[in-house]
Amino acid sequence: MKVAFVIPRYGSVGGAEHAVSALAMRLAKESTWEVDLHTTSARSSTTWANEEGSGSTTAGSLRIHRYPVDSGRSAAWGPLEQRIKLGPSSISRDIQEQFFYHQGPVSFTLKEAIKESQADLIFFAPYLFWPTMAAAPEVSDRAVIIPAAHDEPYLRLSMVKELLESSRGLLFGSAAEQKLLYQHHDLAHLPSTVLGWGTETPMAKDSTITESFGLRERPYVMCLGRIEHAKGTHGLIDFWRNFKQRNPCEHQLVLVGDPSTEIPNDSDIQIIRSADDRAKWALLRDADFLINPSAMESFSLVLFEAWAAGIPVLVNGYCNATKGHVEDSLGGLWYRNYPEFEVAVQRLMSDKEFREKCADNGMRFGEAKYSWQRITARFKDFCKHLV
Repeated sequence: MKVAFVIPRYGSVGGAEHAVSALAMRLAKESTWEVDLHTTSARSSTTWANEEGSGSTTAGSLRIHRYPVDSGRSAAWGPLEQRIKLGPSSISRDIQEQFFYHQGPVSFTLKEAIKESQADLIFFAPYLFWPTMAAAPEVSDRAVIIPAAHDEPYLRLSMVKELLESSRGLLFGSAAEQKLLYQHHDLAHLPSTVLGWGTETPMAKDSTITESFGLRERPYVMCLGRIEHAKGTHGLIDFWRNFKQRNPCEHQLVLVGDPSTEIPNDSDIQIIRSADDRAKWALLRDADFLINPSAMESFSLVLFEAWAAGIPVLVNGYCNATKGHVEDSLGGLWYRNYPEFEVAVQRLMSDKEFREKCADNGMRFGEAKYSWQRITARFKDFCKHLV
């Protein structure tokens, strides 16, 4: 079988792009299928500037094709985004097309390559960006959408409805994401499955890396991912400062990611702007627990990385996907407001036995449901069903 994946960027990126890339790599390595990955030359999801060379390369058995970006994120996108947020159901098709075009990354050579692809199935992720919105309708009889959707205004746009309802099938990260999509669109007629995403084997504990960041003197809790309002990081910072005022303790909050806005200096908050895989695993293994404050997640791979590293998690209770994982696994706690946050943090900080039990529960849950072996098997079965 021949399969292709389409994502807006490839490399040291997070979110849906990272998960889909890992799946493509595993599939190419562990099967006889022909696997191609199509992407742009961009790294940044805020500018979509061409920072990588275009052309075709290989990573093991995976064939990677990069195409130049013709138009990245433009100044016209911001006002269009605000307009959609005020009332997505009343936005004209012309405005929607402008929104997706100015959001980027626009790559006409990528679109043409997808139209000419001989793949039996073509998987597009996530739904929100121009490559999916522009190229998937051209091959709708072979297009499988991996929405990576959150409960957000864009999901209610008529163009998104058309994209999803006319596709060959759908792959979801979690049952919560599937339920969300079914609530907003008529998708019951489409083949679909909850796939989930796998976690790489965690690297060994290496406290010398933690020490290199100056973190061995004080215990810490960790937040890993994009540092921005949309991911709830600024709300977490406010909660953390309030917690420290009310509960003096040695713990620091360590944010690992690149801030999209300026974060004021604070002796109880440390920002690590860049961490490779070795550093990520080292930081996770030495943390007391992980906090994911985002209310907009379709799966949240970082929870499973935390459990694999041997630590529990604390999640935003307004995110059905992450709350569902925690409830199903008993791998941590969740909060919906500051009082609940304070109680949860106090419990996780003070009760080592509870932390270890939650971490073990989470690790077992991840191994049982989301090992790469299980995920690639589910993916292959779904593909065979579609073809």
